[in-house]
Amino acid sequence: MVVKRIISLVITLQCLIVIVPHSVFAFNPEAVDKPKLVFAVISDTHVHPKKLHYNAKFKHALQDLSAIAPNYETLAVVGDLTNRGLPAEYDLFNDILSQYGKTNSNLVPILGNHDWYESLKYPKHKVSDAQLAKRFIEKMNVPHLYYDKWINGYHFVVLGSEKSPKTISAASSDPATINSAYISEKQLDWLEETLAVQASRNKPIFVFLHQPIQNTVYGSELGVGHNDQKLLSILKKYPQVILFSGHSHYPLNNPKTIIRDGITMVNTSSVAYTYTTESGENQIQSQGYVVNVFENKIEFNAREFSNQSWIKKITIPIEKP
Repeated sequence: MVVKRIISLVITLQCLIVIVPHSVFAFNPEAVDKPKLVFAVISDTHVHPKKLHYNAKFKHALQDLSAIAPNYETLAVVGDLTNRGLPAEYDLFNDILSQYGKTNSNLVPILGNHDWYESLKYPKHKVSDAQLAKRFIEKMNVPHLYYDKWINGYHFVVLGSEKSPKTISAASSDPATINSAYISEKQLDWLEETLAVQASRNKPIFVFLHQPIQNTVYGSELGVGHNDQKLLSILKKYPQVILFSGHSHYPLNNPKTIIRDGITMVNTSSVAYTYTTESGENQIQSQGYVVNVFENKIEFNAREFSNQSWIKKITIPIEKP
């Protein structure tokens, strides 16, 4: 009788060993590999009341992002939100965003050269740099032309030109500088202090500037210019920095769209239209990213909004603590 009970108990235990791993402790990749942060990055929407096709592309990009990444927490728009920086353009940008964007997501707006353009294109308006800067700050509800914020424990740092293209070109004999970014020593000092806050090698820092640093990513011949090498030297003190830039409109299918040179640098293309010096403007293409941040890696999912297709996925590792 005792022997029978022992045999029965062994059989029961064997059954439990088979059943438990499959029913209770079965491997669930979604549970283990769930992103810590999901955010979208677009650039160069160029919203304008008469540029109906640009406005429609912005709307379609927002709709596509909501469909493919319904859980994204943040939308970063890397400059040239508007075509001329006019009050009506900011209002239209915000209207489209409120209608078609995610109402519960964070917005990270970045100032672009076109957002200064009223003074350049409408000189009779006699609008000053101070007025244009104040307009961006108030319309986009940000504290400054450059600022930072923490989202889900990750540091987002925004840089911005402090002078309009009109002012920059008036002070330079080089016409190529007209659309460069003016980054002051004060802003660079602020950046050094800001990057140091709670910095950790295994925690990426996301930095945004409309113009790319020259001779880096695809399209970076149209770059920052003023103080860009000093800017790069500051950023390189933190290898975990991911720098997003727009401005060039260069498409995302080039190998140099994302490069690693001390830091990671990312070209964000454009929602309104793409461009290269070789082929000119492509008024059909409209592009951006969904970024998935995991414990040990970051996925950059490049998206073509015009036909709702993926261009490519690039993954970079995060340094282990």
